[in-house]
Parts: sequence; structure tokens; C-alpha cells
Amino acid sequence: MKSVTFIRLALTILLPISAVLSAEFPDAAQPQLATTNDGHVWLTFGRGPEIFVARSDDRGMTFSHPIRVAALPSLMLGRRRGPRLAAYGEKITLTVMAGELFAFHSKDGGRKWRGPTPINDVPRSAREGLHALTIAPDGRLFTTWLDLRGERTQLFSSDSTDAGATWSPNQLVYRAPNGQTVCECCHPSAQFSARGELVVMWRNGLEGARDMWSAVRPAGADKFGASTKLGEGTWMLKACPMDGGAVFTNGDRFASVWQRSGDIFFNEPGEPEKRIASGAQPVAITTTNRTAVVWQQGADLWVSTPRADSPPRLFKNQGRFASIITINGSDDILVAFEHGSAVVVDRL
Repeated sequence: MKSVTFIRLALTILLPISAVLSAEFPDAAQPQLATTNDGHVWLTFGRGPEIFVARSDDRGMTFSHPIRVAALPSLMLGRRRGPRLAAYGEKITLTVMAGELFAFHSKDGGRKWRGPTPINDVPRSAREGLHALTIAPDGRLFTTWLDLRGERTQLFSSDSTDAGATWSPNQLVYRAPNGQTVCECCHPSAQFSARGELVVMWRNGLEGARDMWSAVRPAGADKFGASTKLGEGTWMLKACPMDGGAVFTNGDRFASVWQRSGDIFFNEPGEPEKRIASGAQPVAITTTNRTAVVWQQGADLWVSTPRADSPPRLFKNQGRFASIITINGSDDILVAFEHGSAVVVDRL
């Protein structure tokens, strides 16, 4: 397809690492990154009603001219309402919200795309526009979203075994008891472990408490177990913070980061929660030797390695809505984020 933008390369000084190449995509929003075991990296973002994907064959040092996948008049962007991306070999899957939840898929490394394929099987039930997409070690896909097919916001999901060409009937992940609701506008997150367990995390709204909860689907199972509250504190709030945090994994061990009352917390099962700093919109990743958390503090992006007890450091001035990946499980970390009216990809 015809390219409609360009890549600008620049040397950027970052903390705590030195100068690296970065890619900048003008007039873009809500970036998401994905990678495969061979080190290829993909980036998706939105621009108005259009969705783009760019590919890197050198571990994120440079990117191809973005391919325009589609234009959807009702494409939802902003506050984590952007596209999601998953990659498995040359099979690439893109999910987007545009009144409904749709999937696009490519079997040739993102050169040609097919779709849109609808995922939610009750029309308009996904109209809140917040969802997550994750991929298992064997290439199976899972997506979950805030669903409005009942009187209250619930969490529904669907699976795909063919790179997003078809999707399973929708399944309920969680419904709040006694007529209560899941937090109405905080994005959910999901992650597979190395052995195929699946965890979903969301912000709940029980009795006015906007706390984080999670549920696990064992490897090989088709249903989730009981839901569990995360962390030790409680956030009583008569509003939605529009901040769903992130769940991630180190092999078979899940961990999570989230905001509570303006502070960022890091949590691992069986361990006490750990306050990192003030801020919002955290994302995190675990590599071979470290865990990195990136979050917004004011108008800037900050970074910390909570397992090493390192103090927070400035990562990028004027950054927001970060996406983070590690390449081949190494210490090589890429972060994509909004910077002004552009999307930027930098190394951490």
C-alpha cells in the first residue's frame, strides 16, 4: 500500500542510558508495540480515522514506512482507546475499536491485511472502546473488553487460533455481583505466561472502591477461576480514573503495576505491594535481568526498576501513553509513546 508518512531519525539522550536512534511518526496517537522471537518489531498507531502499522527488521533501530491498514470513520483513539497488536512469526493481528471491536490480520509480515472481522457478538456492546489483546507462546490470541450488553459494565472475551481471521463465541470473564459494575472507563489488561496460563486484570467498582482485580485461566482450560483483589489499600472514588495499569509476566510469574489515588504501585503474588512514585498510566516489562516500569508524572515519562530499588529517573520530557516491549527476552527494551502530536519509539 502507498505510504502516507515518513520516518525521521534522531539522536536522543535518555536517562539512564546513552544516545540511541529513535523513530518519530508525525500526527499519530496511541502507539502499541509487538515483537516476535526472531527480533522483528511492529508498531501500530492511529491517525484520525486511519490505522497504520510499521515494521522493524533491526530490533527497533529503524522502521519501515507505515502501511495504512484501514480507515474506520468511528475509530476510537485517546486515553488507551487505541489499536492493539500481536505478532507470531509472519502472522500479525490488529484489534481496534470503532463502535464495535474489529480484528485485522496479516499472514505475510504486515504487507497485506484482511478485515475487518467483528469480535463482539452483541452489536454495540463494546462501544466503551477499551480492550486488551495478548498472545500465547503457541500463537493463540485472546482479547478482552469492557462490555455493555447488560445493565452494567462487564468484562467479556474471545479467542482466536488462526491469527485473528475468526474468533470464538464471546465469554464472560467477570460480572460484578449484586448489580454493581466494573469501573466504566479503565482499560483491562491481559497476559499469557510461558506455560500458557492467562491472567486478566481490571479496575473494579465494588461499593465505590476503584481497586484492581484479577482472574487466572489455567493452561488448557476454557474458563477463569475466582477473581482476586490486588494490593493492600483501597481507593474510594466517585469517578473513573481512566487508568487501568498493566499486568505482565516473567516466565511463569505474573506481576502488575497500577495507579491508586495518584501513586504507582508494583505487585507480585505473595509479596506486599510496593509504592514506586506519584504518577499515572504505568506500563512494565521484565527482561532477563531487570523489571522496568514507565509511567506519566505530570507531562513527562519516568522510569524505575522496582526489584532493584532504583530511584525514579526522568525518561522523556512531554511523553504520555507509553507501550513497552522487550526483544527476545533480553535486556533490550523499546518504549513507544505520544510526544506532542507525534508517536516516538526509543530505547530504554
